Amino acid sequence: MRLLLFDVDGTLLQAHGAGRRALEHALRTHYGLTGDLDRIAMDGKTDPLILRELLELEGLDFEGMTREFVQTYVSRLEQELESCPEFLVLKGVLELIPRLQGRPNLLLGLATGNVQEGARLKVRRAGLAHFFRFGGFGCDAEDRTEVVRAAMRRGQSLTAQPVREAIVIGDTPRDIEHGHRAGAKVLAVATGSYDLDTLRGHRPDRAVASLEPSAELVEFLTNSYY
Repeated sequence: MRLLLFDVDGTLLQAHGAGRRALEHALRTHYGLTGDLDRIAMDGKTDPLILRELLELEGLDFEGMTREFVQTYVSRLEQELESCPEFLVLKGVLELIPRLQGRPNLLLGLATGNVQEGARLKVRRAGLAHFFRFGGFGCDAEDRTEVVRAAMRRGQSLTAQPVREAIVIGDTPRDIEHGHRAGAKVLAVATGSYDLDTLRGHRPDRAVASLEPSAELVEFLTNSYY
């Protein structure tokens, strides 16, 4: 059995700032902050790590993402996604995912820095929610390596067969770094903020321009012969 663990933002879809606007709303509501989120790099980070870095810039202590903060964020995110005309499912995704789903040796899941409720809203908006039965999320851990490991444990719990391999599919150097740290292989896809050469410089097991389902890409994901 093989687990395919997909990142969300920049890999499956582009929400064009919906998450950022929802986070800014939650920061105003719970901390009275109106700071510029551009002060930190957000690509590939978990939601709690982003919040920690933002609060530390303001000289505030971070004691974890409270349930109230997450609820405010998720409620606003749902509104933002519903009113986001630029929302985009990325190239190849709607062709590739159905080809992978249902294969007896594969389980499709998520490995994302988003909190679970936020990730589910995004993949539901993309029409993809029914393809992903499990995942690892930012609410599992601040450290993305532990997010991937959480996804791997949940995938194993869904099958009586031993999981012999996991492949993380993501668009940032952090996906590569933390996927490898967790013991997974990594497919890097240049549909986010990083170009193909930059991603290749971080030594993924494979790098592609998009998730268009070429024969080579499907073979890598289904058999890992390369």
